[in-house]
Amino acid sequence: MQQKQIIRLYDLGHSQRSISRQLGIHRKTVRDYINRFKASKSTVEELIDPSSDLRVPLDLSPPPKEPDKRYKFFHSFVEVKKELRSKPGFTVDNLYADYIETGVSDPYSRAHFYKLLRELWNVNRGSIRLHHTYGEKLFVDYTGKKLSYVDKATGELMSVEVLVTILPASQYIYVEAMHSQKQTDFIHGIMNALEYIKGCPKAIVTDNLKSAVTKAGKYQSTINKSLQAMALHYSTTIDPTRTYHPKDKALVEGAVKISYNAIFYEVQKHTYFSLAELNAAIQEQLVKLNNRKLSHGDDSRSDRYIMEKEHLSPLPIYRYELKEYRRAKVQKMGYVLCSTYKNYYSVPYRYIGKQVELRYDTTSLEVYHNGDRIASHVTSQAKGQYITEPSHLSSNNAAYIKWSPSYFSKLAAPHGTHVQIYIDELIADRPYPEQAYKQVQGILALVRTYTSNRVNTACQLARDHPKRSYKMIKQILLNNQDHLAHHDSDEPESHTIPAHSNLRGKNYYQ
Repeated sequence: MQQKQIIRLYDLGHSQRSISRQLGIHRKTVRDYINRFKASKSTVEELIDPSSDLRVPLDLSPPPKEPDKRYKFFHSFVEVKKELRSKPGFTVDNLYADYIETGVSDPYSRAHFYKLLRELWNVNRGSIRLHHTYGEKLFVDYTGKKLSYVDKATGELMSVEVLVTILPASQYIYVEAMHSQKQTDFIHGIMNALEYIKGCPKAIVTDNLKSAVTKAGKYQSTINKSLQAMALHYSTTIDPTRTYHPKDKALVEGAVKISYNAIFYEVQKHTYFSLAELNAAIQEQLVKLNNRKLSHGDDSRSDRYIMEKEHLSPLPIYRYELKEYRRAKVQKMGYVLCSTYKNYYSVPYRYIGKQVELRYDTTSLEVYHNGDRIASHVTSQAKGQYITEPSHLSSNNAAYIKWSPSYFSKLAAPHGTHVQIYIDELIADRPYPEQAYKQVQGILALVRTYTSNRVNTACQLARDHPKRSYKMIKQILLNNQDHLAHHDSDEPESHTIPAHSNLRGKNYYQ
């Protein structure tokens, strides 16, 4: 409007000094606009037309200055060095040092070099106002600053991490202090947040921290299995932000700053002697924060949360119990090692030498191979224990596990009463039953070479000797002493010579 007034008054015959005095504009500025109007091809009618626009009829902006040689050299130098921005160790200080080393005459000062570099590289891309739907997402982030409490036992000041979550639609905030950003604390913090909002959103948006993502990617990140299992339990999904794009969850970044002002400032006025006391103080300030009216509205976060709560999925009946995942190789004995509890669990013997995955918690342990569950055990807290499921063992190993005095007594029973009694006495004579098991197996193996009746008779004869052993039974059978003995046996013995052609008869001796 002032530009149009200058041209209108000039056309009416007012002097530059008069125009300057009437409009309160410096006389040199008035002269500059009048000279630029004269140089243009526009008419006064085009300029003062009410429907005209400053951009269309007359461009009164100062003409752009041609860059001088010094700036041209600076621009070309920066363009050549632009690729160095992605290299490790790149700093603007290093870039300015390279600029000076070129030996350019009349170089820019460090401050002016930084100013020009910011104008050239820091392009303002603008931002967008996102519309958030009720019950759609929960943003999660850790604060940069930490809180602390005093350990009663040692008097040590313990620093703790602080987790902040926010429902973007209602801006309902949850804050909790925890010992670390490790996976266990992180997942428990998210579960506490879900219980605080009394529902589950469709997605949980996190950073690409190690507790959430095992491998970060520009287009797709790999979420760790423990967090995936938790999300499945609560019927939600994990949606990590893009790497180096904190604006993807700008609201929780803002919630962190709000927490500094509304919670940290008040909480740090007092001293706490446990994490529970600290969290109790945080919850007290958190209630005040959520009940406070928003500056851009007449309602509070709590009022908006009431409307959003209806759009959240209900919580499951049982709280999720965190499970851990480990890779393991099945040992030759048919066991896998659980490194957390330092004990061993059996798997079917056909998986010996295979790579499997363990999924376990404080109550149960499951073993998976190529996605199929091949074993399940109750978790043992005792270290160095071997937890065995008999059906996992091969036939040889399963038989070995069954070895006991009663087991061998049952094996001996079908071969005769004397065999069973002799084996029971052989085992009882030894200080440890295991010392007799090999001899018992030897006696039972004699049945395959000799008959059960002969072994039974040999055991009956051997019982007359005070010492029981496998060698005695074998010697009786090798020497056929069981045939020469005159005693009762399970097989009746014949004392007559069968008739045949070689018999001389009684008349031969007369």
